[in-house]
Amino acid sequence: MKKPNLLPRTLLAVFTLASVSGRLTAQTTPPVDDSPPKDGEILELERFKVTSDVEIEEMVLPIARPFNSVFGTDDNIVDVPRNVTIISRQQLSDISIESVLDFSKLTSSAFTTTNFGAPANASIRGQSADLFLNGVRARITSNGNGMPVDFNSVESVNIVKGPATAVQGASMYVGGFVDLISKRPYFDKTKGSVSVTIGSYNTRRWTADIGGPISKTVAYRVSYSGEDSEGYYENGFKKTHAFYGALSFRPTPNYELFINSQMFFANYTENWGINRVTQNLIDNGLYTTGININNNSAGAPSDAQNSYHILGGGNTIAWGPEVPINRHTRLLRPSNDSYGEEFNIQAIQTAKVSSELTIKNTSFFSHTQRDTISTYYYSEIIDPSYFMENRTDFIFKLPKAQVITGLDLRYQRTKAYDDYFFEPANAWDITKDRNFINVYNSAAFVNGGAGFPVPGWPGRFAQPGIWNGDTNDSKGTTIGPFVQGTWDPNDKWSIVAGGRVDFFKAEVREPLAPWHPEAGIDVKLPNFNTSIIYKPTSTSSVYFTYNKSKNTSGAVGNGGGITGWDAAGTALDKELFQQPSELFELGTKYALQGNTLFLNFAVYDQKRTAKSTSSTVVQQYKYKGFEAEMNYQPNKHIYATLSYSYIDAEASAGFQYGLFGGASELPPGNSVGATVPIGTLTKVPGLPSHLFNALFSYSFDNGLTLTANTVMTGKMNNNTAGTLVIPFQYTLDASASYKYEDWDFRVQVLNATDEENWSPPNAVYGNGSILALPGTQVQFTAKYSF
Repeated sequence: MKKPNLLPRTLLAVFTLASVSGRLTAQTTPPVDDSPPKDGEILELERFKVTSDVEIEEMVLPIARPFNSVFGTDDNIVDVPRNVTIISRQQLSDISIESVLDFSKLTSSAFTTTNFGAPANASIRGQSADLFLNGVRARITSNGNGMPVDFNSVESVNIVKGPATAVQGASMYVGGFVDLISKRPYFDKTKGSVSVTIGSYNTRRWTADIGGPISKTVAYRVSYSGEDSEGYYENGFKKTHAFYGALSFRPTPNYELFINSQMFFANYTENWGINRVTQNLIDNGLYTTGININNNSAGAPSDAQNSYHILGGGNTIAWGPEVPINRHTRLLRPSNDSYGEEFNIQAIQTAKVSSELTIKNTSFFSHTQRDTISTYYYSEIIDPSYFMENRTDFIFKLPKAQVITGLDLRYQRTKAYDDYFFEPANAWDITKDRNFINVYNSAAFVNGGAGFPVPGWPGRFAQPGIWNGDTNDSKGTTIGPFVQGTWDPNDKWSIVAGGRVDFFKAEVREPLAPWHPEAGIDVKLPNFNTSIIYKPTSTSSVYFTYNKSKNTSGAVGNGGGITGWDAAGTALDKELFQQPSELFELGTKYALQGNTLFLNFAVYDQKRTAKSTSSTVVQQYKYKGFEAEMNYQPNKHIYATLSYSYIDAEASAGFQYGLFGGASELPPGNSVGATVPIGTLTKVPGLPSHLFNALFSYSFDNGLTLTANTVMTGKMNNNTAGTLVIPFQYTLDASASYKYEDWDFRVQVLNATDEENWSPPNAVYGNGSILALPGTQVQFTAKYSF
């Protein structure tokens, strides 16, 4: 008999018990006043005092506020042995963060590939990063692909380089994580804002945000954002609705219940970019024309792409002349699109039992459903994916030590399908009528190449997960006890150490293959970290960090589900569920000039293994790098940030478009040496060795503020073989805003010098995809606050 899965019920029981015990504790413990400072007061963090005339909402100095993203406890950034960037609400507004691609404007080592124009997760240190919400994992994805991030609910962002610690537990994303900090309700008074943004290429966005006290113990926050834009690219659109609500309950000074929830609906076009990549396309904007002549057919006016004769691979193409390409064009049939829905709810309870003990319980639930159809051809359906987590922390503050220990419970359930087997990307000529970019016209596709029908989705097809490593009907449970502690033997030295073992159980069913194999597995996933911190002064530190963990990156399927089948497709391969990662990091931090200047430097060496995108190949990765960051804000008029990173990244080559049957589809300008054998050690493609950004803002007393931001990237390989190279590039954005009474008007110019820049795809598709980044765009925003 199949044993019942008790974890969902256990999660509910723990949450209920924690809620009751938290309320009881709150009513019996002595009050502890942890209210935030009032306007004009000094904000004090342990040894640090920020006495400038900058309001906390406008402050960009990371030492100005505590954060708990790394170890689950309120820490000061100088004393945390990790490279961390804190992005304030002021910075998010000043440079108009709309996507995880924009993080490279504000922090080091955060260059993110296009991921088909809709990356769900940022990249950190050349790897897809985890996405957290208020300290717990917020979504599960496959290789960072998924719905865009909803920033409607976000107050600030903490970006942590390196794997998650013992408190959060390791995942397949060990390069770092992005912790989104939610908007909080207002207890002082009712206030809010509304805004409208219009801009180039029919950009239209709008927001509404309001919050305030309901009573002395209860406050709320509600916000909404929407978008109905066409965008820079032909036949593109982005239509979104995002709803956010939050409630805080503080019956006594030593207990708080914070509940937040968000719903996000998005209908948008993914973006493959331009196909048939050659160096002449990158350097001179010249595109290689020509259509397939399979079966000795040259096509007809009624089928401009000769789509009836398109094959899944091995197409014979009559290459034509190179012609200038319109940068607004991309590989897309006009009717193709993506649609997704996401719902999250989170409850965080904090009870101060005494000055030495705090108990915190966090419960989280996420539901995602989405589908993509691109008839060039890629099909993806997640129907649905949901994820639950409940973590209880016991935080002990002792005279010379701080310890956090507890238990983390997780449950995930995913049903997802995808198909990339019939994907002849370079067989299509995007200078011809793109309405005929449609494999459903292909005789080869209709007569067997389409794969298996997806249950409940008429006309949609996918391939079995035992073949493509993506399609899955899976569930997983995790029980993760952890302990993390910091010992301060004296004022100069600190020792940090933590450990955790995730007891992970997976059950996988193949949903498409007619024999529907099923398999299960139990594995242990250890995660250990240790750091030594030396403090030359009270406002500086030098640290060394070591982290070692195992994760399931070899067994991750579409939608963040689980595959991990062995070669025979009859059992799960344990090795795929225990992929190793090891990090060495040395860094130093300084708060200078009355704590108005913050400097952060780090060097690191990391090794890991992971399954590559759209493939079953497990690759070996090696990363070495250097990072430097500066934040400066001497007064309310000026602030500036700078960051630079260098990374030397190598990997054993995975699958590449152009290997095997795709070789005939490589254009003449990239037909020689465009691929390397699987396993060959190469430079990681799609990653610049050098990344630099700078942001400067000056505010005048009359309400005018001028801001400029630049991003520079060194050359990078577009494909694994290194035959396609994107040169040095830069982008300059500028904005001017004016505050008058309750109004704020802003004009922003993106890519002010109209640079013709490029962005690389995932490594697999480097021979078939490159994205022409938008030229100059102008946006105007009017905001009214009340």
